[in-house]
Amino acid sequence: MRNYFILIAFLFLFTSCAESLVVQSTGVLQNAARIHHLKNGDREIIYIPMRHLGKRNYYDYIQRQVDSLQQQGFVVFYESIAYQVDSAQQRDLYDRKFRKLVGHTVGSTKTYEKTSDTTKVLMAPMYKNLGSRIIQQPEYSFFKVDYNTAVVADIPKNVLLDEFEYTYGDIVLEPCDWKTPLHEPYSCKAAKGKLKRIFDRQFIMKRREENLAALVADAAQKKILIMFGAAHYKGFLKHLQERDPNWKIVK
Repeated sequence: MRNYFILIAFLFLFTSCAESLVVQSTGVLQNAARIHHLKNGDREIIYIPMRHLGKRNYYDYIQRQVDSLQQQGFVVFYESIAYQVDSAQQRDLYDRKFRKLVGHTVGSTKTYEKTSDTTKVLMAPMYKNLGSRIIQQPEYSFFKVDYNTAVVADIPKNVLLDEFEYTYGDIVLEPCDWKTPLHEPYSCKAAKGKLKRIFDRQFIMKRREENLAALVADAAQKKILIMFGAAHYKGFLKHLQERDPNWKIVK
């Protein structure tokens, strides 16, 4: 019996440590963003890797950087796959197709505490146990982005879905997909895993990275501050240098 309790205690500690390592590996516990700096003649790029989850002081650090760089003449190019549709009915259809394709409820992140600003603290025991307040990425207004000059350097989600269907066929919704409200847990039959992987690799990742590289390469602005997902940096850099190998990393 004594050995049984020792085993249970060991498993509990091991699980907690494993959770901590998993969380740390995602980068959500960082206190500062690793900023990437590129130059090409008189043109300059600062790439701030954004994360959908992070500590409040992580986002405070980015806020200070954005404010300072804009004062130096940098123009923000930011990530946003927000819909560009004509009606609520169209958005509902795309949301259901997106849910069918990725296999989970859209916008289902729960919160256990609302802070005094635009951020929210996640309901996740592995985060709370670490003693760090892990929050969702705030709106760009939190970072003091100048919307008068800023550029949306991304592709709307409905366009990504349209392009996917054009190549791989329609995402067919079944009665269960229509009956299940978007705010409720999704238990219907999702699309095949192969299609989900294709959508993630070719559209969520590669297509958007190519688009970002093309916009930046052809932009008239000399100083560009990119606020885009951390996972997209390598792909963006690859496509940018394929267009113009004169883009160099500043150490």
